[in-house]
Order: sequence, then C-alpha cells, then structure tokens
Amino acid sequence: MTIHRIAIALVTFVIWAVITVWGARLLQGGEAGLGDMLSQGPAWQIVAAAAFVLAVTLWKGWGNETGLRPIRHPGTLRLAWFPMLYILAGLAAATALGLPPATVMLWVLINTLFVGFSEELMFRGVLLQAFRSRYSIWPAVIITSLMFGAVHSLNIFTTGQVAQSLIQSCAAALSGLIFMALRLRTGSIWPGMLLHGLWDFSTFTFGAAAGGAGDAATATPPGIGAMLFPVLLVLPNAIYALYLLRNIGRDNRDPSS
Repeated sequence: MTIHRIAIALVTFVIWAVITVWGARLLQGGEAGLGDMLSQGPAWQIVAAAAFVLAVTLWKGWGNETGLRPIRHPGTLRLAWFPMLYILAGLAAATALGLPPATVMLWVLINTLFVGFSEELMFRGVLLQAFRSRYSIWPAVIITSLMFGAVHSLNIFTTGQVAQSLIQSCAAALSGLIFMALRLRTGSIWPGMLLHGLWDFSTFTFGAAAGGAGDAATATPPGIGAMLFPVLLVLPNAIYALYLLRNIGRDNRDPSS
C-alpha cells in the first residue's frame, strides 16, 4: 500500500511539473522571464497545476492528512515572525526603489498565491505524506526538500538561464525548510501556502522595482559572490527553520499531533 501511494504521488508530481513548466512555454510561445509570466496576466499553467494536484488529493481522500485542515494550535503562527521580516524587508526595499504599477502588483500577488497553493500542496502535502507512509519523518523531510529545490532547476526550460535556475534551485531548497516547519508545527498546510505566496510576492515585487530603477546589477557581469547572494540571503531563514524542526524526529511523530 505504501509503495502504491508513493507511486501515485510521484506520477502526480511528474504530471504537475509538466503542466507547470511546459504549460508556461506553451502559453508564452517560448522562453520568458519568471517576472513577465507572473506580472502580465493570469498564469494559467499555475492555476491548472494547482487544480490538478487538488483534484488528485480530493480523489484519493488525502485532504486532511496533507494538511488541508484548520490550524490545530493557532499560537504556532507566531513562529512565522522571522520569514515575515524577510517579506516586509523586500516590500520596504521595493517601495524605496519605486513600486511597479498597481496592475502589475495585483497580478503578481494573485499568481504567487496560486504558486504557494500549488507548490505547498504538491510538496509539503502530497509528497511529504507519501514518503512518511514508508519512512520516518526526517528522511521524508529531506527527500521532499531536495525534490522541491531540484524542480526549480526546470526553470531552465522556461527562462533559458542555466546559472540563474541552478542558484534558484539551491535557494528554493533552503527556503522550503521554513514552509516545512510551519506545515509540521501548525498541523495545517494553509499557513505555509500563505507565507509561500507572500514570500514570492515580495521577491518578484522587489525584482520588478529593481528593474524599473535600472537594475544596476546587470550593468556588469556578476561575480560568484553576486550569483550566490540569493543562497546566502536565505541561509539564516533555513537555520531558523532547522531550529523549529529540531524535535520532529522524536518518536517519529508529527510534533503538531
């Protein structure tokens, strides 16, 4: 039964990835920047991928165990204070540089909230619980986190930017740890979905503002330090997430239960 569940989860993941990545190429008619895809209207490939993984979850009756349930302990929401500092700092920096047009920000917000829903349900929902059905919690967390990071390297096929996609893949694996911590500590996937969406909203809003301000980073070829900056930036957030996850292996139980 557990092997069967993992197989269904992996097939769901492959189809989800195809919809997300190749759907973007189809709709964009080729390579396009992530910012452009999120800011110029509905990102239908993300909506379709979210609908697909939700349909599989409901079909298999996995809703409750994947975290589509109320927060068991509302006080655990305070654990999100540290990543929220990142989000507020990004939005503050974007405001200082000059916010993009309101319509751009609206589309980015809508699309990134769908990204948060889709990716959290796929990784911290379906895949995490599938691996937990066979392995103890830490192997399930590690495998899921590595897969979350690796899938971001598929942006190579959407943007055509190899180095940027690989750096994003490493940064995503680290960033994903805080969403994992919230999923396990609150007993619900909704806080991670919201935080994920706001995290991406802050990131892309800052990127749009920096681009509008001239994006001085592109004036000269970036060095290795500049390329690794996204990873170094999220490293404290990942350390905080590991602190929150420090006891999840106790008795191989979900610490939120």
